Amino acid sequence: MTKPELPDSEKVTQVVPERKQLPLQGLYLGQKLMKVSEKVGRTLVIANFLTDKNGVIAKADEHHNLQVPLELKNASDWRLFQELMAQADVIISGGAYLKRVSVLGSRAEDILSQFEPGGEFEKLGDWRLSAGYQKRSPDLAIVTRSLDLKFPEKVMRSGRRIIIFTTDATANSDQARALSTLGVIVIGSGEAGVDGNRMIDYLSNGKGYRVIMMATGPSVLNLLLEAKRLDLFYITEAQLEIPFDDPSTVQTILPKGEKVNGLKEFSVTHQYLQENVVAEDGSHISQLFLRYDRKSVFQS
Repeated sequence: MTKPELPDSEKVTQVVPERKQLPLQGLYLGQKLMKVSEKVGRTLVIANFLTDKNGVIAKADEHHNLQVPLELKNASDWRLFQELMAQADVIISGGAYLKRVSVLGSRAEDILSQFEPGGEFEKLGDWRLSAGYQKRSPDLAIVTRSLDLKFPEKVMRSGRRIIIFTTDATANSDQARALSTLGVIVIGSGEAGVDGNRMIDYLSNGKGYRVIMMATGPSVLNLLLEAKRLDLFYITEAQLEIPFDDPSTVQTILPKGEKVNGLKEFSVTHQYLQENVVAEDGSHISQLFLRYDRKSVFQS
C-alpha cells in the first residue's frame, strides 16, 4: 500500500546539495545537530531568522513598536524554528523578550514553554525525551544589562537551568544576589556589555552544552558574529520585499544594509524551496530555507 501524497504546502524541494522533494515536517530535525557537534568535536552555536529578500525582519507598527510583518509570518517557518530549538541544550534570549512576555495580553511568541505538556509543540518535547535529552525544554540563557526581570512561574517550575549574562558590575549587585537565591545563575561577562566570547566559553566549556541556539534579535547576533562564534546560520527568506520609505522604520538582520550572503566566512550548504505558503495576512508566498555554514568549521 503506497503512502498518500503530501499536499504541496507540506513539502519542500531541496535545491542544494541535490535536487529532491522532502516533507516539511522533520526537515530540520533531520539535520541531527547533536551528531554534527560530535563530528566537529565541539559545541555548535546556531541562529535562525525569518526575513524578506532584503534582510528585513521587523517593521514599526502604528505605535512605533517593531513587529514581524504579517506578510512574512507563517506556520511553516515557525515549525522549522521549533525543530531547531528542540535540538538545543540551551536557548539564548534577551531581557526585552522576558519583559514582553510578562505584559498582560502580550503577543510575544512563546519560546519558553511550548514543549511542555499542553504547549503548542508538546510533541517536540516528547521527541526530546525520546532522543535522550534530560528535559522537555532547553535551558535558558538571558543577555541583559538590567536585572529588572520577571520569569514566568511555569519556567521556574520546569526544572531547567536559567543563566543571566550581564555586565561585571551588575553581576555583583544586590539584584543579582536576590536572583541567585532563586536558583538563577548570574554571570558577569564584560565591563560595558556582554562579551560574546566569554558567554559562549561559559556555556560550552563551563556548562558543557553541545548545541546552543540564539533566539533573540540582531544585537546578540552581532555579538556572536564579532566574536566569530556563530557556526550555523539558518535563514527563512520569503520571496518578497517589505515596502518602506524610511529605513528607521524597519529592522534588518545585519546593520547598514549588509546581506547574509555577503558574509564571506559563511557559505550556503543547504537550500530548500517551499511554494504556495499561506502567510498570516492571508497572502500566498514562496520562501527559501537556507543554511549557511561557517567555512572554518566545516571545510577545514
